[in-house]
Amino acid sequence: METIVVPAAVEVAGSLVTPAVEGGKGIFNCLKHKYAYMKNIKKNIAKLKNEESYLSAVDEDVKRKLERNESTKEKTNRCETWLNEVAKIKQDIETLESDYGKTSTYLCGLCPFTGLLKLGKRIVRKTAEVVELKNQITQITIMVEKPPAAPIPVIRKHPPKIDDVPSLNSHVERLVEWLEDEKLKRICIWGPPGVGKTTIMENLHNRVGASCKFDIIFWVNVTAEGRIRNIQDVIWERLDMKMDGNYCADQRANMISDKLKDKRYVLFLDLDNILSEINLREVGIHDEHKHGKVVFACRYKNDNICGDTDEELNVRRLSKEDARNFFWKVVGSHLKGNPDIKPVAELIINECGGMPHLIKLIGNRLANMDDPAIWRDMLLKLRSPTMEPLEQLEEVYKAFKIVYERLTEEMKPCLLYWGVFPAGYEIFRDHIIDCWRAEKFFLNLRKLPKTRDRGHAILDEFVRKSLLEKGRKLGHFKMYEYFQRVALRIANLKENFNFFVTEDENIIEEEWERARRVSLIRVRLSTLPQRPQCRGILTLLLRESSLTEFPREFFGYMCGLQVLNLHETRINALPSSISSLINLKGLFLNNCDQLVQLPSQIGDLQSLEILDIRHTGLYSLPIEIGQLANLRCLRVSFTEDVGNHNHVEELRPMVPSNVITRLSKLEELSIGVSHNSSRYQNAAEIAREMSELEELTTLCFFFPEMVSFEAFIQNSKSWKGNETPSAGNSFRSFSIVVGCQRNSSASEFSVFECSAEKHLKFSAGNETPDAIFQVLRQAKAFELIGHQTASSLSVFPADKLQGLEACIIEECNEMESIIDRDRTGTAFEDNDSTNVEFERLKSLHINNLPKLTRIWQGSIESKNLCRLTTLTLKGCHRLQMLFSQGMIIRLSQLQKLQVEDCGIMKEIIEDGITVESHAFPKLKNLQLRDLPELCSICHVSLRWPSLETILIKTCMKIRNLPHTMQSASKLRIIQCTEDWWNQQDWPNNINEDDFREFLNFI
Repeated sequence: METIVVPAAVEVAGSLVTPAVEGGKGIFNCLKHKYAYMKNIKKNIAKLKNEESYLSAVDEDVKRKLERNESTKEKTNRCETWLNEVAKIKQDIETLESDYGKTSTYLCGLCPFTGLLKLGKRIVRKTAEVVELKNQITQITIMVEKPPAAPIPVIRKHPPKIDDVPSLNSHVERLVEWLEDEKLKRICIWGPPGVGKTTIMENLHNRVGASCKFDIIFWVNVTAEGRIRNIQDVIWERLDMKMDGNYCADQRANMISDKLKDKRYVLFLDLDNILSEINLREVGIHDEHKHGKVVFACRYKNDNICGDTDEELNVRRLSKEDARNFFWKVVGSHLKGNPDIKPVAELIINECGGMPHLIKLIGNRLANMDDPAIWRDMLLKLRSPTMEPLEQLEEVYKAFKIVYERLTEEMKPCLLYWGVFPAGYEIFRDHIIDCWRAEKFFLNLRKLPKTRDRGHAILDEFVRKSLLEKGRKLGHFKMYEYFQRVALRIANLKENFNFFVTEDENIIEEEWERARRVSLIRVRLSTLPQRPQCRGILTLLLRESSLTEFPREFFGYMCGLQVLNLHETRINALPSSISSLINLKGLFLNNCDQLVQLPSQIGDLQSLEILDIRHTGLYSLPIEIGQLANLRCLRVSFTEDVGNHNHVEELRPMVPSNVITRLSKLEELSIGVSHNSSRYQNAAEIAREMSELEELTTLCFFFPEMVSFEAFIQNSKSWKGNETPSAGNSFRSFSIVVGCQRNSSASEFSVFECSAEKHLKFSAGNETPDAIFQVLRQAKAFELIGHQTASSLSVFPADKLQGLEACIIEECNEMESIIDRDRTGTAFEDNDSTNVEFERLKSLHINNLPKLTRIWQGSIESKNLCRLTTLTLKGCHRLQMLFSQGMIIRLSQLQKLQVEDCGIMKEIIEDGITVESHAFPKLKNLQLRDLPELCSICHVSLRWPSLETILIKTCMKIRNLPHTMQSASKLRIIQCTEDWWNQQDWPNNINEDDFREFLNFI
């Protein structure tokens, strides 16, 4: 039993000892490992700090990279997490370092075992985390490209409100319409400084922005120094494009173009201070951008300053009513009732010349000022020719001065000469050129035609530079009032350019003596100095004054005088001292209706080149005129008024024999006479004398007989020179009337509307001689009055009608059509420009043609009537229909249509033909009067995109106007009778109330 039990006990003991030994080894190893945490704690903390420094370096690299690219890139979310983890682990390490510092004194066995053990373990584990976090960065995408920020579509401007200024508001409305037209990409707004261009453009900018029709809108005030860079910088910033990289201008332009090529954008450019060209392609703005538009404002009529334009808007002065309302709004309407201030205010408003900028500047200075003395002083300062400009107006003064300084030396005196006229004064084109020539501003131009051409070019340049504007009368110009004052100031600062301009009738002699140019226009003169000591005076303007007579010796010391203008004075004679004017070159006596004779001393004016004695009381031309050997321009007219003359005078011819012949240097001759005058019996002799003139280039003359006209054309040395350009004598202009004169009621055009002043009027003929063809070939305006045999103008060769810009046909009793291609049987090709009638015609007036049945008979080519803007037709009682389909296609430029007194006319547009809805795209004004049988304007509804005004009177059978005009978006005025309006038929889709605001009952 024992032998069995012992082994069993041993076995049991052995089984117990073995696990204990194994357990002891595990405990030992565990203790050993834990002891290592404590034993190596110093080395481990150093290792942790080392790894932390590596992690910090990587952390700094990442942050630096992010900072360097922050404008174009942004960090990823994972990178953001990593940076947060780095920041947290650094805080953990700080805590460990703090705990380690606290326990380091107990490392000699005094520290509790468990505390050291835990600290050592934390250090080792944190080190592993640092290493892992440092290695993670290689697996992380640190940053990505920023998505393009959506730019703000529009940054609003804050312009003055113009809702109550119709002159400006109407411009904004028009510009909005232009911007809505997909075809229009470049729009120019031009006018002088202060006229309101920027205000208009800022209001437009806001209107366009509010419409939300564009992706982005830019506004750039361009400076003279920056130009291209200015524009690029604004676009660059607004598109939030890259700022890093040293890009050249071309690179920037390409990048801008790429960004904009698919965007709908508008670029507004304020170029008021820019005088030279800007190439928008250098900016990055290209015509290839399908949806991009550019609107720019500048001083000049577009001289390709931003390339070709699709539309141009000339901003002119405010209307008088708008200027007055705007002024009182600025100064305070409560001052309007002050009887001492109101009349002065009206004069100040006139001085501002309708310029909003000036009105605002001066109005602010006078706002709430109720002392009339302050107002009168302001008026004095504005009118003073010597005083320095007011501080508030310095900007406008400098603007004028900058443009003036950039003019050529030839142009500068021409511009300053405008200062001799009253502010706002309208001057006829030929007269100002006459003055420039007489003042010797064109020393290198001997011939009058070249002087006229140069003068035209200079006037056009002044208009384009917004220094002048066209006047209300055709052929007239005026300077902006304040500019005129500036010109006067500049002139008076120049040596030998002194102006004396006054409205005061009390003049002291010293003022005459100091001045070089004296202007007393519209002055109520009671007396003049007896013999002013003014040898230096060059110009004396007394036009439209109340002058009735001169002191006998008045001109005695004016030997230097070059221009004497007495237009529309009441003088009845010139003093004998006029013989002292040995240097006088221009003498203007036109409209002196009390002047009945010229002194014999007129023949002493040997330097005289231009003499204008139209519309005076002269009974005949004095024979002494023939002594004026240097006369180059003679304008004279006579009326049939023999009641004030005795029988002997009645026998004298209007133009004595041999006077015209002796004026061998004559280049311009105008003889006006009543066409019924019984004293005009020597017209054939005058025509013969004119034929001897070799220098003649301008002629205004009435040939009562065809024989004398044919003789002149056949024998005239100057006209023959006209046919051979190498001879150098070309007729620059003419107004020739042939045949017994009739008053033309259809003469609504002026020759000044034509590109060249060449006017032929052929009256009461039975045939058409070759001499008429010769003149017609050069004419720009043609009147055919009372021809007895012509059935159409096709009796004239097509090339004779090709250059006409205006045409009147009246009282031709046999005329059945204006052009009859069928009768001529001539074949025409589109590319054959030598045989195209009415290719350049702008105005066509047809009156009293009793047999007319069609305007155009037969084929009509693409170049026929393609420029016609005005068509009037009256008194044609066999015409039933106005426009055929062929004509409608060609009338794309028609702006005004007037049809009157055609008894059987039923249709304006022929029924049954195909009419495109966009026909008559530019028609603005439609007038229909006394058409009792007219039933329809058009049987279909057209767009009428430009139609603004309609007048319909005595056309009671028209009842479908609402249907015809329902799409006329620009319609503003309908003039008609109330009875006619009440009988209109209204389709269901048209509201009558929509039209009522346009009605103006007559």
